[in-house]
Amino acid sequence: MIHMLKQSSIVRLYLIVKPINIRVIRGLLSLLLLLSLAPVWATPTSAIINGLMKQSPDNTAIIKPTFDQAVLMEDIKKKLAATNAELVVMPSEAVSGSPVTGSDGDEDIFIRRLYLRQLVFLYEGQLARLVSLQVHQQQRLQMENQASNWSGFSSPARYPFLRTDELKESVTKLTRRVKELEIWASTIESAGTQLINTAENSIVKLRQADEAVEQVKNAPDQQVVLSRARDLVALQNQIDLARVIGFQIEKQTIIEDLLENRAQLQLVRKQLSVASEHVELTQQDVDQVQKNLEIENQHIISELKQGISAFDLYNNSVQQNEPSLNAEAQAVQFQSFDPEQRDQIRQAQRNNVDIKLQALNRILTYLQMQRDIWNLRWAYAKVTDREKASAAYDKIARNQVVLNVVHDYINQQRHRVLTLVTNQSVEALDPTVSESDALRDILRDLDLDQVVSWSRLLGTIEATQDLLERCKQELDNRFQVKSFYDYLGEVFLETRDFASQVWAFELFAVQDNIEVDGQIVSGKRSVTVDKVVTALAILIIGYWFAVRLARLVEGLAVTRLDMDASLARIVRRWMLFLEVLLLIVLSMLVVRIPLTIFAFMGGALAIGVGFGMQNMLKNLISGLMLLFERPFRPGDLVEVGGIRGRVIDIGVRSSHIRDGNGIETLIPNSTFIEQNVTNWTLSNEKIRIVVKIGIAYGSPVREVTDLLLEVADKHGVVEDDPKPRVQFEDFGSDALQFGLYVWVELKPDVSWTVVASDLRYMIYRAMNEHGIEIAFPQRDIHLDTSRPLEVRVFKDIPDAEIIKK
Repeated sequence: MIHMLKQSSIVRLYLIVKPINIRVIRGLLSLLLLLSLAPVWATPTSAIINGLMKQSPDNTAIIKPTFDQAVLMEDIKKKLAATNAELVVMPSEAVSGSPVTGSDGDEDIFIRRLYLRQLVFLYEGQLARLVSLQVHQQQRLQMENQASNWSGFSSPARYPFLRTDELKESVTKLTRRVKELEIWASTIESAGTQLINTAENSIVKLRQADEAVEQVKNAPDQQVVLSRARDLVALQNQIDLARVIGFQIEKQTIIEDLLENRAQLQLVRKQLSVASEHVELTQQDVDQVQKNLEIENQHIISELKQGISAFDLYNNSVQQNEPSLNAEAQAVQFQSFDPEQRDQIRQAQRNNVDIKLQALNRILTYLQMQRDIWNLRWAYAKVTDREKASAAYDKIARNQVVLNVVHDYINQQRHRVLTLVTNQSVEALDPTVSESDALRDILRDLDLDQVVSWSRLLGTIEATQDLLERCKQELDNRFQVKSFYDYLGEVFLETRDFASQVWAFELFAVQDNIEVDGQIVSGKRSVTVDKVVTALAILIIGYWFAVRLARLVEGLAVTRLDMDASLARIVRRWMLFLEVLLLIVLSMLVVRIPLTIFAFMGGALAIGVGFGMQNMLKNLISGLMLLFERPFRPGDLVEVGGIRGRVIDIGVRSSHIRDGNGIETLIPNSTFIEQNVTNWTLSNEKIRIVVKIGIAYGSPVREVTDLLLEVADKHGVVEDDPKPRVQFEDFGSDALQFGLYVWVELKPDVSWTVVASDLRYMIYRAMNEHGIEIAFPQRDIHLDTSRPLEVRVFKDIPDAEIIKK
């Protein structure tokens, strides 16, 4: 009786879920019938099992089963009767379902009873599937005859376009069903191979067990033990063979279903080819569809109201701590559960009602979408302009994208609940469980209701998807004859779509904080190609204007404000630098790219860039300090770091200096801040230079002084104020030291070294004209004449010996 209840529950599950998805149902049946009862071992395939299942290279081409159904059904009935009879005569102490004494005999009885119950379940399932197979074969034959003998419609349709549209929808659904069955028929072979290997392994074990019993026939005690083990192996072998036969029945059922759907698809295609001749969409067709959709909409609204009423009733029952079950027996059963189980049931009921209401609300939404699609079909029914049709293509594409995403989500939800129901059903079929789990049955029924709700919603979504696809096919058929300009237009549209996708492509996202009603909300802003290109365009165009504005300001500063040209040039550069900085910030604000993009580089990269930018920022700030403090200006003669020359230009990062050799040197601005700088022309361009001269002892010193002053006066570059002067500086070892001190104004065309050289030329000529000797280093040698000098003459003596002597 317990097995019959469990099987009826499985049949109810099959009847509810069968219209939903054939592939899921076949997988469920395969799990319940083939793989849920015993472990599987893998061994090589034998000829015996291959005889039970005749494999075909293309299993979808099999029309007749590889077994006689009538003979097989009679054989299964006999095996079922024998198994039930053997199960009835089992010892009563093992009826409880578990060994109580722990002895080997009780354990063997327990295992044997489990095997017999598995065989009963398998045989009963095979009989049910054989009946179903016969029904499928009859339906397939009828459909094939109908498809081959159909010659036309018996009467004209009132709405020919709607009939054609329904046939198109049937073709789409049947094509999808045939593909699913073909996939299932090709993948089920792996399960068959697994079952064959298992059955062959059990045959090998049975043969080995028989040999072991024969070998110990002289030892009665050992033979009894081995005989018991052999009987268990024989039962396992029967189970494995029964599972192989069950797989063969299931496989043939799938093939019959596939052939039936193929025949039905052939019939519908014939009908479509006849019905689609000279039909076009009319206003009456659209009105009829809208009327049908309105009727369905009202039906869904009525269901929705009933669901809301049931939800209110459920809330009241929860508040009163009563079950929301209608039957009195169910209410009594609910009271038998503990509080935790009641809460579990209430939670499942609440989820059921919530999911059903959500599904109904979404169905209303997609019914409205179907209305809009029909209006779109009517609006574009006679459109011949490809540019106008592109708008319809865009709407269809957008809706298809949305529906595909929603379809995948709903399908995942349904698959999740269906998997849960499958697992619960497998647990219910466990032969080791003798009692019925009422809580599990209630929860499984509630989960089945969820499957129905998700499936209804999924069916509506698929119907909407098919309607969109038919609408698109109508446009494709209308524009399939194309001219050269049509091809050009399509290329242009495709190029435009591709460019728009590239234009809107997101490169990366940046974290940003947004203030909403006084609250800081963290979000992300996308950095797309169009934002980057727009920002670059703003920078390029803005830089062009910034350069011209800076040059205009430079010209006005020189002409109107009498600013020094070199200083105006420095101001122009700094102004251009600030303009570029403002352009960068402005471009990011215009395209709404947050400044936190610079943090996107990451910590390590930011540190590296920070170290790299350290010297640049230091030089920039030093340039600003030089601009405001102005320790030197272009044209000044400065000396820094061992380099002396005139300042040519003061840049943003570095300054240019040209030395006396005409060599220009770029010196970072920070060098002028960190090191000592000598500016020879900071406040006054006059510098004092000195020319040193030594005359011989005995020369007239006053005349020398007058001559030096006269030479200084004759030179045109020497300044009169302060006046030149001569100093008698020292009595040297070889000469009398004089110094001529003159002042010279350093101009760009005046070099103090050249002036000093000119003065030396003039002094030399003046001293020669007046007979005054310019001293040079001299040394006096004194000889001792108190005794004769010794003089020796050496001839042909090596230098080394002379040095030695």
